[in-house]
Amino acid sequence: MISDPDFDLINKRFREYLNSIGTHDQFIQEHIDLKVEHTYRVIGNIFLIARNSGLPDDDAALARIVALVHDIGRFQQFITYHTFDDSQSVNHAELGITILKETGLLNELDEPVRLLVYSAIMNHNMANLDPGLPERVLHFARLIRDADKVDIWYILTLRDVVNKILTDHLPETSYRVPDQIVDCYRKGRTVPSAVSMNDYRLLRLSWIFDMNFPATFGLVLKRDYIAKILAKVPSSAEKNEIEGIIYRFVHEKAGTHLGASLKI
Repeated sequence: MISDPDFDLINKRFREYLNSIGTHDQFIQEHIDLKVEHTYRVIGNIFLIARNSGLPDDDAALARIVALVHDIGRFQQFITYHTFDDSQSVNHAELGITILKETGLLNELDEPVRLLVYSAIMNHNMANLDPGLPERVLHFARLIRDADKVDIWYILTLRDVVNKILTDHLPETSYRVPDQIVDCYRKGRTVPSAVSMNDYRLLRLSWIFDMNFPATFGLVLKRDYIAKILAKVPSSAEKNEIEGIIYRFVHEKAGTHLGASLKI
């Protein structure tokens, strides 16, 4: 049985870990702060998704722990490599599990629960989940993937972040949606790659095809992230088509969990 006191203890250790890696480099600290803020919003997201999905209290409590530590590898990754790009540095999920083991941050959890948390973290940033994974691993991996993506959308409504915070790029006033991006939406697939910032916005919006819980879709509708992100993309017929595809898909998947009915 996982409870709020378990979360409180692990959260205390998490904060102690953050204090131990403090830096005087403003550039690095800004990115650490970005991920700390992200972490706590993901905790809120995962709790809302769990509660609105009717999950048991102990599953909701364990989900909060998964969210708390899911990105713990990001901090050392940025300190060492100055990027959040796993392909140019390290797999931050693997690094995070190594850090959790070295620090003993999860040692109060029973070993089977600890291994479940590790598995959920290991799968939270995979391009695709292996359907052959144990059902409990899939369950918590899907929860953290949804909660994580929802907050990345939130960040995207506020500022431009790819693998680090962008401050010096020019706005794309003459943007044309690439054919391959439109094709992915028509086929209901996530966009695999991007070149420009507007490409990245559409790539991230295509994550809608990889979200799992009806409550997640309801949360997206309630917070109006789709419209806020699309508002940053220059108008075109292709953009309008993509917008229609997204909203039809989200409303279908939300079912009875429409934004207005969520318990938030």
